[in-house]
Amino acid sequence: MPEDILTPKERYDSLVFIGIKENDVIDFIKVYAEDKTKALALLNSFFYEKGIHPMDFIVVDEGVEDVSEKEIISTKTEEELSAYLSRLGLKLISNGILYTKYKESIYQITAISRELYETLKKQKKPERMEEELKEVEPYIDLEKIPAGEIPKEYIKQFNLLNLMQDMLVINEAEIDLETILKEAIQGQVLIPRNIEVEESLLIQIFDKEYHREISSAVDKVLVKTPIIYWDYYVDSMDDFEFKKIEERVFSAPIFLKAMKGLLVLYEPPKQLVKRLRRIKKRGYVDFNFRDRRYKIPVNFTIIVETGGDGRWNMTFPITMRLPKLDEHIWLNLIREEFGVKLSIADARRIPKDQRTMSSFKNLKILYRKLKEHNKEKGDVELLKEAIDIMVGTVR
Repeated sequence: MPEDILTPKERYDSLVFIGIKENDVIDFIKVYAEDKTKALALLNSFFYEKGIHPMDFIVVDEGVEDVSEKEIISTKTEEELSAYLSRLGLKLISNGILYTKYKESIYQITAISRELYETLKKQKKPERMEEELKEVEPYIDLEKIPAGEIPKEYIKQFNLLNLMQDMLVINEAEIDLETILKEAIQGQVLIPRNIEVEESLLIQIFDKEYHREISSAVDKVLVKTPIIYWDYYVDSMDDFEFKKIEERVFSAPIFLKAMKGLLVLYEPPKQLVKRLRRIKKRGYVDFNFRDRRYKIPVNFTIIVETGGDGRWNMTFPITMRLPKLDEHIWLNLIREEFGVKLSIADARRIPKDQRTMSSFKNLKILYRKLKEHNKEKGDVELLKEAIDIMVGTVR
């Protein structure tokens, strides 16, 4: 533990802000450090130095903060924070000045006392804040779908997502569903920062890894409609369990973090989907802690994405089929992307099971690489050569 943690001085790797009452009681703490691990260590060291029990405080914000346009962080640079705390009867002080001239970002954790947290929750929010925290029902904006990600013949189907019902997507066309949804889904929803199942027992819901914050209050955060994408081949089944962060603080499973939004599962095990649908049907998930069981409400939409091998015989409210691209769609993509026409015979050289958006993106990459090395060749010749390479008929 650093001995000088409370000593005001010039600093280069960390800083502590506190908000204190007239009687020197601390109600607000904000720590800066190089990464999350060091920020947590600094916060815990500060608690120890001041004889504060960590469970007397609640973390209300944490994450990477952009400091690229700041040379220092001090009480003088944080005038807005100082003014806000002043309105709460708190004085902002720090343990020095943090030099950030050559830093792009720094990690911060902000915590407030439980007493202040309860006070702020009870306060009537000003009309301006009520407007800032206004929800907009989730919807799909087809015009936001990125160019080149999907044939125009398939776009209309994505209107089905506006029904916000569980869906099976048979994606034989290998369309990048994750990219399309993250761009096309609109709307904004209020989610709790934490769910307090009993005093000092918290389930963290808001997560900067998954949520794009728009505005916030002490206990709630307005976020863009959540889209959480889980891939069976690279992600962990542990993502569907409660994870202990510290004593009496747990991170929620991803289906809770997908609150009021979409949980997209790529080739998930059937048993997992059955479990999630059972949880949705009864409306809550069990959280067990020290021989006690708590019911945590759930609200999310499941989208199962599969390559279409026929193994999904489970009934869904909605099924979206995205078949392989036929010759005409393939040729239209080539004409729109490259401005040239190929024949049906050229399109048929590509095996039917390879006529996908993944293959088309590979074709574009091959074309660009060939163009770099064969600038004298025409576009049609280069495209035909790229197809030869793709299907393995290079002579």
